[in-house]
Parts: sequence; C-alpha cells; structure tokens
Amino acid sequence: MTSRAGGHDPAVNIVFAQGRDVPSWEQRHASGLIPDRWPYGLDGVTRHFSAARAVEVGPLRPLRLLRALTSRRESQGDPGQRTISLSWEEDVALRMLEQYPADVALSGVIWATDPPESMAARLKQRLSRLALRRMSLVWTLSKPQVEVVERWLGAGGPPVRYLRFGVDHEFFAEKPFPSTPMLFSAGGDRDRDPATLFRAIEIVRREHPGIEVSVQSRTQLQPPDGVTVVPYLTHQQLREAYERASVVAIATRPNLHASGMTVSLEAMSVGRPVVITETPGLDDYVRDGDTGFLVPCNDHRALAARIGTLLEDHAAAEAMGERARRRVVASFTSAQMADELAKFAASSSGTRGR
Repeated sequence: MTSRAGGHDPAVNIVFAQGRDVPSWEQRHASGLIPDRWPYGLDGVTRHFSAARAVEVGPLRPLRLLRALTSRRESQGDPGQRTISLSWEEDVALRMLEQYPADVALSGVIWATDPPESMAARLKQRLSRLALRRMSLVWTLSKPQVEVVERWLGAGGPPVRYLRFGVDHEFFAEKPFPSTPMLFSAGGDRDRDPATLFRAIEIVRREHPGIEVSVQSRTQLQPPDGVTVVPYLTHQQLREAYERASVVAIATRPNLHASGMTVSLEAMSVGRPVVITETPGLDDYVRDGDTGFLVPCNDHRALAARIGTLLEDHAAAEAMGERARRRVVASFTSAQMADELAKFAASSSGTRGR
C-alpha cells in the first residue's frame, strides 16, 4: 500500500493488553481451537496495512502516562511516514498512549460511560477521558453510545464513530438445528444479570420439566434445580454448546455498550435464535421477531415467555436461526469489522487502503 503523498505503508501497532500472547493465539487458531487469527479479529487490519504488527502493553506507569498526556504530539509531514497505534478499548488505550506513542492513535470505548462505583474507578474514568481526547478517532460498538461519548469527551474531542462488532462466522459455522430442545446461556461481564436469568429459567423449567438447561457464568448465585452451571468454557466448548442449543438466552442489566452482543452474534452465526434483554444498541444486532427476541431488562417473566415460545415451536425457532445466520454473514463478521477499522485508520492518517 502507498500513501496519497507517495510514501510507504505506515507502521501500525495493533495494541493488546499484556498476556494476550498473539503468537500463541495464532497457533491455537491454526489448530482450529479458537476463532480469528488475532483477538477480536484485528488481524484483518493487516490486509490493508502490510506493516501492521501485534504488540502488548504492560502495567500502567503513572509518571510516563502523565508525560504522555501533557506532551505535544509532533506529526510527520509525509502520511506514509506516520505511525499508527490502535487499541481495542480504553483501558489498553491508556497504556498505549505512554508505551506506544504514535502520530495517529485510535481506540474503542466500551466501559468509560458506565457510572463509576468507586473512587479508583472515577479516577480511571477521568484519565481515560484525557487519553481519549488525544486520540485521532474513537469508536463505539453501540450506536446510541456515540452521542454519549461525544458529549463526554467534549468540544475539541476526536471524531466518534459507530463500529459494528463482528464474529468469526467460519469458526462459528452454521450447524443443523437440534431435534431435542435445549436452553443455553453464556457470558460473564459485569453487566450480566444472572438473577433475572435464573428466575426466568425457573419458570421455563416449571412449564417444560424435561428441558435441558446449561449456563456458563461465574455468578455465586444458587441456580435453579436441575440447571448445570460452569464458570468457564473454551471456545470449542462454547461452540459445541451453541450447536446443541435450540435457544440461547441472555439477561443483562441496563448498559450503554450492548452487553451480550458477542454471545448473540456467535449463537446467531451457528444458526440459533436468541432471546436477550433490550438495551441501547442491541436492536442493531438482534432484530426483534426476526433473528431473535428483545425483552425489557429486569423482566424475568417476559424473558421466560419468549424462551417458551421458541421451545414450543421448533419450526419457527429453526427458521429464526436460519435468518440469524444469514444476517451475521451479511453484516457482522470480524473480517468486515476489521475492514472498517482499517478505513478509520486510513482516513485518520491520510493514507489509503489496498
């Protein structure tokens, strides 16, 4: 790739948190154990920037961060000679700013708009705002979050764009719909709502006593009788659970960053309908009544009712899963997401993609 100014392909750092171990990730992906060659499918950026490389950032160093936040950033005149650093989310962006300074910096924003629950979280949120204001562009995975982040960053902040999340649709391949009904749920981020999920499952099991229910969660809450709960599943085990499921259900608390979209898209990619609590931005990923059902937060009865609808109508559930798979392939693959990220980087740096 060449720049508009005739220079060479800019150096691009794809920055991950320490411990991601991208070389090991690549080996496991090559063995068919995990999706995407790099975490989040960010290896797709290398299709557009041949000089892109994966790097890791260590623990935050406050004094160096302070210098990075207060220093003046000098940019090369030739776009082709500029360096680009890109991080998936704001916690990594803080460390990227002081460990991999670049002419052009981009980052996702996920957690920063959550209300801080402690003094430490409040301080980190303020530091994140200062760091993100120094970015050339930031993105969110939830469309309604764009306006919130724009207001939070304030006048003079970087452009904020919406990025559709995507999954590896080849790893999470479509599989025949199961003949035996089975309910599955997964996810452990801090905005999951296991209490509502378990109350819904209690209703479902009363109405469908023989239904198999499996839940992946780290919750300490006591599950309903007859429900299997495991704290962790490998990517392979997760894929197998989706394949066995006839319905995938997700309960979340109110949030702005579309919690549950990853599990939703993975399940949809396998060809399974989802039932998920509706929060801002989820309707872009799950079409209510078409590829799944959206229900109000904290409403276990509505969640149970929609799960029951799909368990009772095998043909409708299967057709919904087929539509879900087609929608993922058309709009929500990790390759498509990486292509869009590369466009963000190219437009911010004055280069052009391949």
